[in-house]
Amino acid sequence: MRFLISMFALLAALHATAADLSSLRLRATIDLHAQTVSSPVVAQGRLFIGAEDGNLYAFDVATRKLAWLHHAGVGIASTPAVDDGVVYFLARDGRLHAVDARTGVQRWSFSTQGEARFAAYGLYGMAKGAAPSADPWDFWLSSPLVHEGRVYIGSSDERLYALDAKTGAVVWAFKSGGMIHARPTVAGKAIVFGSWDGAVYALDTATGSQLWRYQTETEQKTSTLFGVQAPPLIDGDTVFIGSRDAYFYALELASGKLKWRYPGRGSWIISGAVVDAERVYFGTSDTNLLVALDKRTGKVAYEHDTKVWTYATPVLAEGAVIGATMRGELFALDAVGGKPQWSWRTPESMADEFRLLDAATGKFDSKRLFEGDHTVMASIEHVKRLGAFIATPLWHDGQLIAATADGRLLFFSR
Repeated sequence: MRFLISMFALLAALHATAADLSSLRLRATIDLHAQTVSSPVVAQGRLFIGAEDGNLYAFDVATRKLAWLHHAGVGIASTPAVDDGVVYFLARDGRLHAVDARTGVQRWSFSTQGEARFAAYGLYGMAKGAAPSADPWDFWLSSPLVHEGRVYIGSSDERLYALDAKTGAVVWAFKSGGMIHARPTVAGKAIVFGSWDGAVYALDTATGSQLWRYQTETEQKTSTLFGVQAPPLIDGDTVFIGSRDAYFYALELASGKLKWRYPGRGSWIISGAVVDAERVYFGTSDTNLLVALDKRTGKVAYEHDTKVWTYATPVLAEGAVIGATMRGELFALDAVGGKPQWSWRTPESMADEFRLLDAATGKFDSKRLFEGDHTVMASIEHVKRLGAFIATPLWHDGQLIAATADGRLLFFSR
């Protein structure tokens, strides 16, 4: 009996240790010397990430040394996808590149019709001699998805393209009612994505024909500040997706019918979502939360105050949920109860030279951020300089890898 009690105690201790990320420490930094909204991806022993200097970087994961870089000519505003020895990514001129994952040599490229007019735009849609973009918060272009020999990519020309992965030839193209700036998701024979017309679409992967369309509370083309910017997550028979209409939705994969929705209390929900066996997790913008919901009912399990906006998708690792915020903070919570385990902030965030953060609350000072002679564009530049996390972190082989908006790759481990 004592033996069994000892074994249970040991197993409980091992479980607690496995789920505890409190000993994470920053072990290494790589400075790209360029802004980035691209999330890091690890495949075939290499880490791939795009940057606003037009370079796709490939680093050896073990040594963290640069293996090669491929220059696309303009900034890269998507997260790479790697499949069968090829890396795919979308640049700001609307050109989808396919390059050899081992050498960085280009195999083919394809030009959408949507981003060419934005080719000279910087991170927030400002071109030399051009009027500012109507939406300074639209940081990304669509990231590619590779599935069963095809590459799927959204575009500002309102189309979702299905391309042959080996040649880049168009298999089909579907026109939605708005720009498509998020990564699509595939399950079975359905591909699901959100559009800036405020709708979520499901198409047949073989033909591109529409299976269903769900309209969120955003009326079609009422404003460029609303729409579905978040990437969908498919879990079993359910599509989870956030929207700028301030709701997070659970939809039936087969029909697009609403199962439930979480009211964001006026906040955009731009973050993607992750799920475990019981819950779905995502971040919010204006309400400054990391939210954990029962994925079957939508009932709130807990809401963690992140102090500022969260655009990056959370990460699940070893029984913890890891968040990344726009004030340059990474944190880990026990996924079951939401208890904080660990947090880390960039030195620039701690210094806060532009005084963006309220000293008492840790939240953004809205007057300092949005009032005065500076523009919204300038304010967001100052947010970036805090080491803001716009890109989604990555958990790989016991280490957390995160990219700051001002272009630093951070490596944490125990």
